[in-house]
Amino acid sequence: MFFILGINQKRKILDYNSKLCIHKCGKYERIEVFMIYTVLSLFFMPTIKWNKKYYVKYYCCNEIYELNPQIGKQLEYGNNVEIKECDLIYYGHENAVKKCSNCGYSTDEDFLYCPKCGNKI
Repeated sequence: MFFILGINQKRKILDYNSKLCIHKCGKYERIEVFMIYTVLSLFFMPTIKWNKKYYVKYYCCNEIYELNPQIGKQLEYGNNVEIKECDLIYYGHENAVKKCSNCGYSTDEDFLYCPKCGNKI
């Protein structure tokens, strides 16, 4: 008799609908709330989940914040709660391709202004 076991880290996007606001970066915020967890699989079926952490990603500036676990659990269960700034802890900045809205120049560098046309990115 043999067992097929596996331990993996998974990511699950949580359903969150926020009102449209302006983020501290000065752009309209669009956020994604997700959960990262570790799962033990037995015969390719997830059996135990642990080490759950909840994060919020702001697409306007690619900043990632860790979310208060109590708020994250409520969102995981489908409750619609408001996320406040006091519920967030700055986690880091995700590098992404920036695109100039004026000329369309794409870069992965951390420019504030477009090197081609000079407009703010």
